[in-house]
Amino acid sequence: MLATSTPYHPARAIPKEPLVGTVTPRLLWHRWREPRLLQGYQEEVASVCFKQASLHDDSLETLQEKMENCRLLARKRRLYDNRAQLLATVALLRELSKRLLGQEPYPAQLIAALAMFDGHIVQLAPGEGKTLTIGVLAVLYGWDLRPCHILTANDYLAARDAKEMKPLYAFCKISVGTVLPSMTAEEKRAIYACDIVYATAKQLLADFLTDRIRFGGAIDRASLTLRHLHQGKTPDLMMRGLHTAIVDEADNILVDEAVTPMIISQPEPDTMLHQAVLAAKQLAEQLRPGEAYLLDEHREVRWLAASDGLFDTMKEQLPPGWRSRQRVQDIFSQAVLARDYFQRDKHYVVLDDADVIVDEGTGRTMPGRSWSYGLHQAIEARAGVPLSNPSRTLARMSFQNFFKQYSRLCGASGTLQTIAHELYFNYRTMTLHVPSRLPPQLRVQPFMLLPSNEQRLRNLCDKTQALHTAGIPVLLGTRTIADSERLGAALSQAGIPFQLLNAKQHAYEAEVIAGAGNPGVVTVATNMAGRGTDIKVPNEVLAKGGLRVLMLEPHESARVDWQLFGRAGRQGNSGEVFAYATPSDELFKRFLPAAGRSLLMRMANHSQWRYRAAILIRFAQWRAQLHAFQLRRMMNHATRETRKGMTFVRDE
Repeated sequence: MLATSTPYHPARAIPKEPLVGTVTPRLLWHRWREPRLLQGYQEEVASVCFKQASLHDDSLETLQEKMENCRLLARKRRLYDNRAQLLATVALLRELSKRLLGQEPYPAQLIAALAMFDGHIVQLAPGEGKTLTIGVLAVLYGWDLRPCHILTANDYLAARDAKEMKPLYAFCKISVGTVLPSMTAEEKRAIYACDIVYATAKQLLADFLTDRIRFGGAIDRASLTLRHLHQGKTPDLMMRGLHTAIVDEADNILVDEAVTPMIISQPEPDTMLHQAVLAAKQLAEQLRPGEAYLLDEHREVRWLAASDGLFDTMKEQLPPGWRSRQRVQDIFSQAVLARDYFQRDKHYVVLDDADVIVDEGTGRTMPGRSWSYGLHQAIEARAGVPLSNPSRTLARMSFQNFFKQYSRLCGASGTLQTIAHELYFNYRTMTLHVPSRLPPQLRVQPFMLLPSNEQRLRNLCDKTQALHTAGIPVLLGTRTIADSERLGAALSQAGIPFQLLNAKQHAYEAEVIAGAGNPGVVTVATNMAGRGTDIKVPNEVLAKGGLRVLMLEPHESARVDWQLFGRAGRQGNSGEVFAYATPSDELFKRFLPAAGRSLLMRMANHSQWRYRAAILIRFAQWRAQLHAFQLRRMMNHATRETRKGMTFVRDE
């Protein structure tokens, strides 16, 4: 049965369309009253702790009776509107977590759970325990009988978190399951019938679109009723609707990856495209940048007048269907991009004789995704792997629009800096910063600006060698897989033992990351590798200042820098971060004007100026984030215009 779309808690309501702008009175009002809001949650948590004290002497049987009463109240919709009863239920869940899981949620976690229940997206310091926080919240939603989906960063974390929280769910008579890509439609249907479902955003959207294709259009109660009246049965769908979504790593899922569309397609043989791609690959060797075309940093190919004569000569060697002026430019643009822009082990990797796209921001591979308009085949030809068939689109939707289908949306992340306004405009959710349980002791050193990449690698190796010899663990973070392998080669040459993680094997990564805090261990990883797993730091390491994180290169978003920095100094432990940069880094090439890059080079060559480089680095990151935000706004605008152009959709 499809879930209703009317939330019973009025704390938030997702708009049909995002607003355009950056500031509204409501957002300013929330920012002004946020300290008082936080104080209110702190008082409620104090009440929860007081109520829990009366449960310490109760037996499990007594607690089970009280839990059953709470569950029945939730089924009757009487738990959620009675704040005092809700707080008593949270106190009960805290006691049950302590007994069943051996983990008692800290006040900071309870504040986060209550704030998420009220529809906020909370910033909870790295290492504070989002898994348990989300688990406690999920019990409240699981009793609701409406679909509750918990979105995680990858399949491994989805399975791990569901297994870790299962004793609490089972005691509270809540069914839980994890949807994995390897499952059949029947297996997925059984999992989606559970009260709580753990999955990745990619998996949920893929199954949602698959159900739409199977149903033959948008799915809602009216359509289901009409289909049932007409055919006498309800379609055999995998999902039972969308209602509640709890998003872990909310910044990455709701913002960074949210604009990327999910496309459900089926391959269609196109031998003529294959012939055109292979011919263009050979002929493109005659095209030189600056003479026939210009290629900018935004992946745009602009053809110059000199290309006209070359095209007239070359088009005769293309298949007949590819000889028009526009199609010639298109196929050669893809060939030029495959040669000059897309790099192996940066934008894609070759696995099992196939090109697999790599997410540039996270370093993660994205199996099953492909570039469109013949670009994927052009890159396959350049990589020397068999050409795949192009696909015909059956259904598509951006993740951002998918999340707006949920009636209740909340989540948590350790890094929400600079995106609070975007979360509000796109999803009508307010953010709340929850103070860390213990005072932070992480020391972040100013950026070390060096003139060249070679000098940076030498400095990194020298620093790592010194720390390794002293028995201090080191985590070296890189932006791309290629950078991680290049850094690994430099460490090997220096004779430093290390472990290399490339965000390809999530279970293995989690195991390695968990031990990355042991004395003298050196780990090289892309910034997302092993994310979601705590690095255990023994006391002997803490006595020496804790884990050291060395960042090879600044990211386009300062939030991503802090995702890496947050691997050290968790839960009030000591730790230290060293960040490096060179004027040739991708961030500065794309987002600093020529004068800024020139000034950066001067700073790099004068050691006394290097610490001042942070201003230029932050400026470049600000421009990069502004550019990304504008791209997301443009996509939102395009979506709105498309919907307005459809006469059967009312403009609201």
